[in-house]
Order: sequence, then structure tokens, then C-alpha cells
Amino acid sequence: MKRTLIALMLLGAPAAAQQQPFDMSPERPPAETLSPPAAEQEPVAEPAPETGETPTAVPPADVRRHLLPDGALTLSGENPSRSWAIHLTAAQAVSAARLHLAFRNSVVVAPESSRLRVFLNNTLVIDRPVQAADGFVPIEVDVPPALLRSGRNEFSVRVDHRHRTDCTVASTYELWTELDPAGAYLSFGDAAADTFVGLTDLRALAPGAQGKTRIEIVAPAMERENMTAEILQLVQALSLYVNQPNQEFSVSRSPQAEDANLALRVLLGTAEDLAPYAGDATDNAEQGPAVSFRAGAESVAPTLLVSGRRRDEWASAINQILAPVDRAAGSRRDALVTENWRAPNAPMIYDRRSLTFAELGIPSQQFSGRRYASSFTFAIPSDFYAASYGEARLMLDAAFSASVLPGSSINVYVNGNIAASTPLTEQGGAIVNQLPIKVTMRHFRPGLNEIMVEANLLTEQDETCLPGAPSDETPRFAIFDSSRFVVPDYGRVGQFPNLASTSGTGYPYGQADEPVAIILDGDGASLSAAANILARIAVGAGRSIPLSSTYSTDAARQQHAIFVGAVNSIPQGVLAQVGVAEEARTDWMPQDGNPGAQAPDQTNLDEWRQRMEGTGLSDVQDWFSETFGITLEMMRFAPSDDADFNPASDDALLVAQGLNPSGTGVWTVVAAPTSDGLKAGTEAVSNFRAWERLAGRVSVVQNDMETVTSEPVAAFSFVESQEPTIGNYRLVAANWLSANILSYSLLLVLACLLLGTATSGLLSRLGRRR
Repeated sequence: MKRTLIALMLLGAPAAAQQQPFDMSPERPPAETLSPPAAEQEPVAEPAPETGETPTAVPPADVRRHLLPDGALTLSGENPSRSWAIHLTAAQAVSAARLHLAFRNSVVVAPESSRLRVFLNNTLVIDRPVQAADGFVPIEVDVPPALLRSGRNEFSVRVDHRHRTDCTVASTYELWTELDPAGAYLSFGDAAADTFVGLTDLRALAPGAQGKTRIEIVAPAMERENMTAEILQLVQALSLYVNQPNQEFSVSRSPQAEDANLALRVLLGTAEDLAPYAGDATDNAEQGPAVSFRAGAESVAPTLLVSGRRRDEWASAINQILAPVDRAAGSRRDALVTENWRAPNAPMIYDRRSLTFAELGIPSQQFSGRRYASSFTFAIPSDFYAASYGEARLMLDAAFSASVLPGSSINVYVNGNIAASTPLTEQGGAIVNQLPIKVTMRHFRPGLNEIMVEANLLTEQDETCLPGAPSDETPRFAIFDSSRFVVPDYGRVGQFPNLASTSGTGYPYGQADEPVAIILDGDGASLSAAANILARIAVGAGRSIPLSSTYSTDAARQQHAIFVGAVNSIPQGVLAQVGVAEEARTDWMPQDGNPGAQAPDQTNLDEWRQRMEGTGLSDVQDWFSETFGITLEMMRFAPSDDADFNPASDDALLVAQGLNPSGTGVWTVVAAPTSDGLKAGTEAVSNFRAWERLAGRVSVVQNDMETVTSEPVAAFSFVESQEPTIGNYRLVAANWLSANILSYSLLLVLACLLLGTATSGLLSRLGRRR
């Protein structure tokens, strides 16, 4: 009934409601004329003059819990929103708290009709105009008593933007509001709010002011004993507890200099080894395996002790930490846990499934702007094999008013790539019920995926858009949470090499029940680098990976294995096994001793002329690709062999994957030109935005530590990932033939010949003969 009433309101909406005019005054009035919104109940502090820095009100105890999980958060468009979970300890939940936020926005945002709203546990705590074009403006409000909860709390930011002078769809891309990670935090007046008690409090660890969750592991005996496997097991346990998008680990034999952005320090070893750093706090370890937070630690971060009288006891303590967050190999997950940076969690879709928008976190809503956009996430398993033929569907329940003109459209994007576009051709408005929009699965990838639904709405009023015209808040579009996302059955088979599966779901390591060999170069930097890689794999897999530390390549010939080190330290034969040229050991070196230096540019005039002019063949290839989705690589009978990859001088880190020599497992190599570059490169690639871009057989991170490029796989090796069925074989064959068109064409011709021959033979035996 509610949906019908909203739709009828849209269809009968007046063409233009006269409301507030555009305000063409400067974006921010002088400081003395500013007045705070009533919802804030507190004065709004002014930004520091001319410096652009954000002053913050420091509570007496100076206990802060930063809020942004991934550094600066930019909300773009007319109706952006973002929700995520923040976890608090029991002490933080009962302490008096104050919410701090600092934001700035595009100069073209109209403050009189744009609002910023912040919700804590679905309670509105901030509601103010978007008016901060000159620099970050801080906001401080008291959190209502009893609003915060021990454990999970939901934090939501919603922004309504309107343009000052332009009413086109294109102008909506100029609208944005940015939140400053250093100025977004909860402050607590009670010093006890900084106290961590039990293991569940590990979930309350938060990113620092730069959006990174830094964890330091101190193992004094690491040079005396081979503790690699145990340290990396501890790293995985901590990463599963914390599960922040940008976790950064470092491993050392003694505590490093204090860092205000350090989230956690862990002391690992026997009571005797830890005594110089933990003092009397190791008394519990004299009785057996011990896991406890150090009381009254002088460190700026909480300090966790993992100890015992002997090696087997502190190893047992690691297992105690891991047990509550681990799961058995091969067990199914209902969802990928993403709520710490994006809520709700992404449901895992293993086969045919239909999900409503309500289940995916998109509520029913009305919209009065030009470009509506909303997105949801879902996950698919590691053995997804339907990119060449599969199609999912969106079944939309929506309505648009009589003011919306033909030529408007609804577009669907998959992981940032356009997947479907549906024009709106009706005049006079319409209500659409379960409108099917086909969505190609070409851009689906194992692990986390995002789909964005965008409606571009054209009206006569927007075409006129006279200066000083009022802002029209009359709804012109509505979408309902009964809309559905429908995924059909699809082919499932494991594929090697496939870095997208490794980054998305930890495959195949996440399904291993036997230890995976981890081979390092013995340098301390390689252990920190391996910690960052294993933490990301564990989070993707949703479980810890069993490990065995070895120095022998022969011991890993029939195992899954991970090699981490400077390129010269990778054992002989390993690079070739994963498709990397052995010449990389000498060619991939810093220029003039500078890791960031690049080789001289040898580009000449002829190369530029060829690049700019192109050829007739390339034009034909582009036309086929854009019109029919057919590329030159698909015009083949079968995949060709992959050529060896040689990294360029401006590549900072390489991640390569291939089968082991026996063909029974997968080897992955993580390498850099130098040890220092290895640590910096793995810290960069462990950022979840870079990590999710790993794909194909080789991926490289360039010297800017942001750009990730990949080499596709020409020929996969397949392995059964589930019980064999004729239905799955048919779907797998359909995808393989779709990717190898000439083989499909040949089979089609042969089928026609066989059918013709059989028909001719049958007809020759029928009828009367003369």
C-alpha cells in the first residue's frame, strides 16, 4: 500500500514547486555570522585560519577512537551515503562520549539546499548544511547517554547535494563532500576507555588518523629460533579479529619507536624472553600458556602478551587466540564480512539465488534530483566460471513522475564497468513492476563485487534552469526495496593461475587442510612482508591458513607454497615456474641505486605516429568489441601459451602465480627488487583497494604505490571444485566455448554436417522407390 501511494504521488506531482532560491553569496559567511544547527546543540568550532588544519577539542583523558576505516572518505553525487560498523569496548560504551567530525565540500554545492546527516545506531546526531568550501570545518556534538553499545555499533553518513547554478546530469559529478580521517573520531572523558580487557576487545581496534590499522609484533627470540610459521599464524588470528580494510603488520625482535598511530603491540615468546619488555606482567606465563593485556602499559597502544614457559606453551596460546575466529576448511560462508568498512555484509551467492534490495541494504526511497545512484555488494566463490556468457538480472520496482522526459535512462555498473543501460521511453510517468534489466557477468570476480544502479532523469525544468530559480524538492523518481537481484546457475570450476581468486577469497590456500609451505629469504623485512600478505589472504578466506616454514624448494614441489623475498633471493627455478623471466633477477634492479628511478624514455617520433594514427585493423577490432563484445583473443580454437613476464623498471612489487612442478598445487611469488622495496610494496598492496585489483597470472604495483596492472591468463588449468554433475559440465563447456569462438564455430559446423548426413540417410530409407 505504501509503495502504491508513493507512486501515485510521483505521477501526480506538480511540475515545479517554488521553494528556496539559489544562494549566490560566498560559500561561507564571516565567522561571527555563523550559527549552529539546532540538531547539534553545540557551537561549531572554526577552522584554523589560513592553514587549513582542523583544530580538535581534546577531552580531559584524551582517549580517541577514530571512525573512518579507509582514510579520507569522499561522498560524491546528489544522494551519497555510507554505513559501517564500529566496535567499542565495554568501558568505551559506558563512558561519556563526544563525536568529532571535520568535512569540506565542493564550491559548487548550494548550502541552502544541501544537508549533511550523521546517524549513530539509527539515531540522528548531526544535521547541518553542507557549507565548508573554504577548508575542513570541524563539528563537535555530545553523544546522547546510553546510545553507544558494547560491541557493534552502526555509523552512517548521508549527504543531500544540490548544485548552485547547473541543473544538468553532468553537473552532479561536480558535487562532493569529503570527511577528514584525522578529524573524525569519538573522544571519551574516562581514561578507562583506553583499557582493553579480553580477546573480544580486539574487535574494537580502530584505524589511526591515516586510515591504517598498524599492528606491531615483537618476538625477541625470532633470530634464535625459527618462529616464522607461529608468527604468521598469530598475524592471521589478529587480522580475523580486527578485520579492518587496511591492516599493516610489522615484525621485529624489539619494540620500535612509539607511534601515535599504532593500534596494537603484541609481545610473543617465553616469559624469560619477554621479561625485559613486560616486567611483572609475565607472571601469569609462569603457570602455562598465557594471553592477556598488559595493565598500565606505557605504550601509546594496547599491549597484548602471548607467552608461556616454553615454545610449545606460547604456541598453544596462539591457538587459544585463533580458535574463536577460525573455521574448518571447506565449510561454507553465508557472507563476506565487510561491515567494518561497508555495511551490510556481502551475501555469498553459490548458485541460483534471488535477493531483494531490502536484503542488500537498499531501502525504499524517493528522489527529487537529476542522477539517482545507489549500490550494493555481494560475493561469489572462488571457482566462478561464467564471465564469457553469463547474465544476471535486476528486477526493478520503481516509479517516475510525469515530469521525467523520454531519453532518461537507468544504468547499471558492475565493479565500475557499465553492464546495462535501459532507456525510459514512457511519457506522463509510469510505475514499473519487476522491470527486467539484464546484467552481464563479464565483470564479476571471485570475492567482493559491487553493483551500482543509476537513474539519469531529464525534465523540462532542468533544461531551462534559470539563474535564481527555486530548488525543486518534488520527488520525480522512487525505487522500492521489493526490487530483486537475480543470479542464475553458473559454471563452477577451479582455475589456476588466478590471482583474482586468491585476493578475493584466498583460493586455493583458504581451502587447504594441509600446511602451506612459506619460504622467505631470511631477511627481517620479508617476514613483515609475508605478514601483510598472509593477513589479506586470511581475511579473504575467512579462516587461517595452516603453514609450515621451510627453506627448501624441493620440499614444496608437491605442495601449495608462497615465496616472499627480494627477487635475487627467490630460489632458482621458481620464477620460471610462475611465468616470470629469469632475466628479472638482473634486469629488474634500481637505476643508479634509486628504487624509484626509471629507465630513460626511448620513445621516438615513429612510435608516437603509430600510436596516434592506429591501423584499420585496430579500428575493426574496436568496433567488434564495442558492438558484439568480441575481442581478437576470443577468435581462437584454444588458448595459447603464456609468455614469460619481465617486470619493468618502474614496477615496485610483483605478485605472480603458477602451478607447482608436480601440477598438484599452486605457487605464488611476492617479490621486489630490494628488501626495503619489498616491505613498502606489500604495505601498499595490502590496502584493500589495491588488493582487490590483483588478477590474472601476474600483477605489479608501480612505483607510485597506487597503480596496479595485471597480465591476463591465456590458458587456465582446471581442477574440480565440487561434485561432478552434467549440469555443471554443461555450464563450464558453455563458458569455454564462448571464450574460444572458433572452436565453437567448428563444433557447430560439425554438428550441422552430422545432422545433414543423418537426415539424408533417414530420408533415403523412406517413401516408395521407382
